[in-house]
Amino acid sequence: MTILQNWIASYWPLVTQIVLGVLLFACAWIYLPLLWGALWLPAPLRIVKKMLRLADVQPGQTVVDLGAGDGRIVIAAALWFEARAVGVEIDPVRCLIAKTLIRLLGLRERARVHYGNMYAFDLAGADVVTLYLWPKTNQRLRSRLIEQLQPGAKVVCYKFPIYGWTPVAAGSGRHDQGILVYELGKSDPNLWAMLSEPETETPC
Repeated sequence: MTILQNWIASYWPLVTQIVLGVLLFACAWIYLPLLWGALWLPAPLRIVKKMLRLADVQPGQTVVDLGAGDGRIVIAAALWFEARAVGVEIDPVRCLIAKTLIRLLGLRERARVHYGNMYAFDLAGADVVTLYLWPKTNQRLRSRLIEQLQPGAKVVCYKFPIYGWTPVAAGSGRHDQGILVYELGKSDPNLWAMLSEPETETPC
């Protein structure tokens, strides 16, 4: 019996447990975000730039990324567009990665990522909200976007639309196809007007 064979024979239960542990961690890393809103599939940086450019992000504006992942949209908005960028991410490991990258790039004055639930995150004051989430998640967030964003605020989606809303801009080229930009007060003006109306008492 060779040294390798002897080692495997002696330690194969431990090796098996390590391999299974790595596989379970990898599956959790990839698929657990489905419970929170979307499978983690980070958008390529060229798409991130196109999303922010189509939304016409201006220096000093506030960009909020829901489901920030490793913070790439937050970092891009702060670094290349000089915006005040905020993200929220429920995965503690990815949140830590985002915070570390922001610190290393010296962007702490303009960029930050919070650990938390995006469904409870305060959107008031956001000029642009970015979403790369499942359609069902977008629909679940729709009423919150309407309630908390001001008319004129923009919502940028990649891959998956917000059903019932009409985009004011969309990517049309090979590298930006699938990007949709919505504007509060224009994308669904009837729904906005309905929710903005003051409540009136109904006669008994």
